[in-house]
Amino acid sequence: MTLSRRVAKLEQSLSPTQLVLRWLAEAHAFGDVAPYVASLLAADPPVAPLDRLAREAIRGARTANRGKRSELGDAAVRSALRETVFRFELVMRINVTTHELLDREFLLEAVFASQLAMLLSNQSKERLPDESYLNRLGQCRDLTLQRVDELLANQEARSTVEARYLDGHPALFPDVATAFDKQLRVSQELAVMATRCSELDSVPPAEPDDPEAVNLRASQLVADLVGPAKAEALDKLGEGVRALGIATDWLQAKFRNNVSFGSLLHEAVEN
Repeated sequence: MTLSRRVAKLEQSLSPTQLVLRWLAEAHAFGDVAPYVASLLAADPPVAPLDRLAREAIRGARTANRGKRSELGDAAVRSALRETVFRFELVMRINVTTHELLDREFLLEAVFASQLAMLLSNQSKERLPDESYLNRLGQCRDLTLQRVDELLANQEARSTVEARYLDGHPALFPDVATAFDKQLRVSQELAVMATRCSELDSVPPAEPDDPEAVNLRASQLVADLVGPAKAEALDKLGEGVRALGIATDWLQAKFRNNVSFGSLLHEAVEN
């Protein structure tokens, strides 16, 4: 058997997870999503990665179930397609939501840093801090700490999903992963600064940390990654009823667990 035939046979035996991880390694070589997509569009003719993965999943399932009853083979093909498309959608959702998170955190970091600088520069050294100043400084401290917790929860959720569905392999493109680590570091530094300034000006201490808060938020974020990815995969495979059921369950849980960060931020800005 020639080397090319051996490679082809090996590829046909890859599981859905292995297929997606092989594609992921190819995509990650471009560093970020934009140059990877550009490379796909530059191909002649362009080949959508999901189409290629789906064909490979079908071929592998048929090869593995050759000789079995047709209904068993069809069920195996359907299962392989679901698992493959789901993992692809999961990877894309992780990258898209992380991009959105970083864009949001960059703006919030600018808001909080500006607010902290304004508070400190406007605070006269000739008088004791007044109650309004103390309240606003305490709010700035609390909000910066909350954003660090949100980033840590996102990091934990991503690690959980990667361990569960991608054999622990990172889903983020390398450039995005680097940007996330940088943002986490900057947010932590800002939170430490706000906390230290609050201590120096005798701002009442923040509420004690809930040791389970980050874990609880991470579990919610896991659902925010997995639920929509499953629904999207099923919808693309023509299983709209199942997709709608999953999407509905996810939305209901999301509304129940919604944390009103926006109202707290609005209050801080208004004050």
